[in-house]
Amino acid sequence: MGISTLLLNAFIIIICILSYQVFWLDKTEKKARNNILISFLSSVAIVLCMTFPIHLHDGYIYDLRFIPILLVLLYGNTRSVICIGIVYIAYRFYLGGNGFFSSVIIYTVITAITTILRYFLPIYFRRKKVLFNTLLLLICTSSFSIFAIMNQIEINGKIEAVFIGFLINYVVVNAFTGFLSVYLVEGMIEKFKMKEKIQRAEKFYTASELAASIAHEIHNPLTTVYGFTQLFREIEISKTSQDEYLKIMLMELEKVQLIIDNYLSLTKPQHTIKKPLNISCIFREVTNIISPLAFSYNVEIKRDIPACLYINANPEKLKQCLTNILQNGIEAMKDGGVLQIRAQEIKGNIVIDIIDSGIGMSRKEIKRIATPFYSTKEKGTGLGTMIAYSIIRELNGDIEIESTKGKGTCFSIIIPC
Repeated sequence: MGISTLLLNAFIIIICILSYQVFWLDKTEKKARNNILISFLSSVAIVLCMTFPIHLHDGYIYDLRFIPILLVLLYGNTRSVICIGIVYIAYRFYLGGNGFFSSVIIYTVITAITTILRYFLPIYFRRKKVLFNTLLLLICTSSFSIFAIMNQIEINGKIEAVFIGFLINYVVVNAFTGFLSVYLVEGMIEKFKMKEKIQRAEKFYTASELAASIAHEIHNPLTTVYGFTQLFREIEISKTSQDEYLKIMLMELEKVQLIIDNYLSLTKPQHTIKKPLNISCIFREVTNIISPLAFSYNVEIKRDIPACLYINANPEKLKQCLTNILQNGIEAMKDGGVLQIRAQEIKGNIVIDIIDSGIGMSRKEIKRIATPFYSTKEKGTGLGTMIAYSIIRELNGDIEIESTKGKGTCFSIIIPC
């Protein structure tokens, strides 16, 4: 009797729990917002459960309202408890009936018990929430059933077997649904903690990989400088040789400076000023800068860019990004070729294709592009591509790469208009 209504209440509670996962646990939200969400979803569950109850006799309504109440007592803060307390008591008063005072008494008792347990047994309470929730639900529903039995005896002078059977089902469904609810919430929280651990591990791995790569890249030029310094100290060197060695040392130190500058441009947060830029004009300036390199590699640059395309970006950073990608395309064509640049507007995005006919890349190499100090060039550091990626991401854009080994590569830069 009334099992279908109790199952509807259980469904409402589970939906609210899953909504909690979708709107908070799957995102990185602040703790204050988390408590607001707990209060809101619990209030919704309480009101809906009490809106669809079982009416067996005057004044008493049977539902699963105690489950969301206990979830707030277990996982919410003081404000959440006060909030759902006000919602619960106000709505129960609105519904009316003889069961109002017994409901308020039970709510007060379980709130007091939970507060005492959280204060005096904090560690044990955190670890045994499933047990505590199930026991408290049994206490709540059993107490409510006792009040109902006493009321029934007072009115009718007897208790029917059917009513006793319903109360047993009522207690069992409450306990089972409460157990399942806490089990789901604990599983979600565990999943969230595991996600945070994985993210921290990934950050540590990236930082350690980057540090090792920087140390490796800087080590070689510093070794050269150190070697020549030792030569200056230990043997007499002619003026001509000194000038030649100093020139080499300065070149190696410039490499170190370049690596450090590139690294800082990736890690140092900068406030950049953006303004509307004409894509055609930007590429004209970039190709003028890169044309000596293209000439030395016997590469012809062809542009097909409409004059009406604009994006909102920082001009210097965008030029740096495009220069890095164009340079990679030119240097990939060791035997010369054509570097094609095309731009068009597609579905509210500016799509820029930079196509070379160079050595191309394998799928494995494409996956490693933009990782710290990975480069397909013998003397490349990979920082240029990383910087290009970071600049495009600042514009809420993306870079897609299509490449065939030995045939060439197409870099597609996608930027919102």
